[in-house]
Amino acid sequence: MTDTTATTTAPAAAEALAENNNSTPNTTNNNVPNSATKADTTANTTSTTHIEFEPPQACIRRLLKTALPPSTNVAKDASSAFSRASGIFVLYLTTCANDFAREGKRSTIIAKDVLNAVKELGFGEDFGDTLEKFLEVHRREEMEKKKVKERMKERLSGGA
Repeated sequence: MTDTTATTTAPAAAEALAENNNSTPNTTNNNVPNSATKADTTANTTSTTHIEFEPPQACIRRLLKTALPPSTNVAKDASSAFSRASGIFVLYLTTCANDFAREGKRSTIIAKDVLNAVKELGFGEDFGDTLEKFLEVHRREEMEKKKVKERMKERLSGGA
């Protein structure tokens, strides 16, 4: 059985960017952005499929607003460039994390794969510890939510 999974590397993502440089953002119902679209698909399923991804502009503006001093203005084209660059980075990181998952003979990417990908891409020193701490806090919060939900369920079933 041949693998027909779409893969994207940084050069492929950059190539997709160059090919779609003059395109307008894809939209669907009620102007909700279509954040992931397949570009340049062919009938040959063994070829690499180029995937384009851009986070919504509202998310990018919110990130820029929180990361930059209040007196800083960001031009629309700069905001678009941030959006495109972040999309390419997400695809590149995802591809690298997927490689780690496949090495582990898994089809599901787990947090450890993302952390390994961050380190592999050279961001481990800057972001590795921060991401690990974030994951610890996130897991604790999720466990607490689960415990609260179970307690509420027990109260409802016990009180009936």
